[in-house]
Amino acid sequence: MIDSELKNRLILDNPWWTTGAVEVPVQRLARRAFVHPFLERVRTGGGVAALLTGPGHVGKSVVVKQAIAILLKNNVEPQFLIYLRLDNPAFSNKDLVDLLDHAFEAAGLQAGGTGAYVFLDDIHNVPEWEYRLDELARARPGCRITAISALMPSEEMLKINIDVDFKDSTNKPGPFVQTILPPVLFAEYLHILRIREKLFDSYGKLENLEGLNAAFVDYVNSGGFPEVAFSIGQQVSTVDVVSEIIHRDLAGLCGIADHREVAKLMTRLALESGLETSIEHLSKDMNVAKNTLRKYLEFLESAYLIKRIWRVDGQGKRFQRQTRFKVYLTSPSMRAGLTGPAAIEDEAMSRLAETAVISQFMHSPTFQRLFYAFWKKGRKNKHVSLVEMPLKGDKPVKCIELDWSNKAIAKPHEVLGDMLEFLDENHPSTPSKALTRNMSGKRFVGEHEIGFMPVSVWSFAVGQVLLTTTND
Repeated sequence: MIDSELKNRLILDNPWWTTGAVEVPVQRLARRAFVHPFLERVRTGGGVAALLTGPGHVGKSVVVKQAIAILLKNNVEPQFLIYLRLDNPAFSNKDLVDLLDHAFEAAGLQAGGTGAYVFLDDIHNVPEWEYRLDELARARPGCRITAISALMPSEEMLKINIDVDFKDSTNKPGPFVQTILPPVLFAEYLHILRIREKLFDSYGKLENLEGLNAAFVDYVNSGGFPEVAFSIGQQVSTVDVVSEIIHRDLAGLCGIADHREVAKLMTRLALESGLETSIEHLSKDMNVAKNTLRKYLEFLESAYLIKRIWRVDGQGKRFQRQTRFKVYLTSPSMRAGLTGPAAIEDEAMSRLAETAVISQFMHSPTFQRLFYAFWKKGRKNKHVSLVEMPLKGDKPVKCIELDWSNKAIAKPHEVLGDMLEFLDENHPSTPSKALTRNMSGKRFVGEHEIGFMPVSVWSFAVGQVLLTTTND
């Protein structure tokens, strides 16, 4: 029998049981483009948990509430929508199956909750949460179980489930159907703030590149976090959000004795986003043991705060032992929260633009296939900013080089010499691109077709595909 205090807590967290609607503040918030794709995965059910992951402060809980609002609009009975915030001390040390059964009772559902939609927010607070989530989904197959986590599932958990040959409804190994919610995409930023209509005509043709570039600079500085980007009339700053991530969220997530060292490393990486580094260099510079640094980097990556891009050589071959790598923030605006906004002419803007390019890939499978090329030729170091590789094999798919100087289209051999040499050696299967500040066009350089496109236009186009396919 559920006690009255627990029942009151559950009713408080599920206001639609009594009002038939989500909270009014949630109703007023801008809807992310990812709500509908996420909702399709929520409907999977059948012993398989849907998983929504992503960095802190990108609106995962809001997306869940917006999905609940859509389900209510589609005539799902309010009592069949169960939301549990697992960071609540009232739920500490409670078995997930028992807790869910108490929630069914509080909602007035029959035992087992067949047909219910269950949302488990902040599940990373549950010890061994991947295992407990898998157990819960199997124990209550009549429910559609969804979990929300600021940490990605562990590789060990995925390996175990591959070993036992468990397959979900999408025919992929593992127990979870995962949706990654990235920071706000540039196209979302333009769409929600109604900037797009001022820059493009009714047919979608760009009319104001200068205005788009200005919007891109604003986006790089403050557009990654919804509570900043869309906080019209509210006093929410990027500084506040970044400070909370580094000084509070990291301490709660990492479970590492000295989280101050992790915060120090995160601050350093934020200032150096887009630069190549190594464990050895970081270890000497920060006076931290190499194995400890590896653990910190793995944690920051598992929390979706950074992305490490690994090297390939001049022939597109992966290294057996990766000693050097490039690190990117998953949101460029995190750097602005530490150093203040960057202007379009600032030296840092080139790397911030490159960081924004990485961020647009975060929800895509391509995110895991991004590398950079580095090799030596005589005494010269050769470098290509981004190389998309296939899942298997050493045949590059395409290259992306960032040209913030705007000189590449007129002097391709001077600016893109390393990339052209890489293309001569590897002949990628897809035409490569040079992302510029404001130059566009196509031209053959030797036998290679190069597409030149402003980075703001490219970033918009990537996200616009998602917006086009998910509009109501």
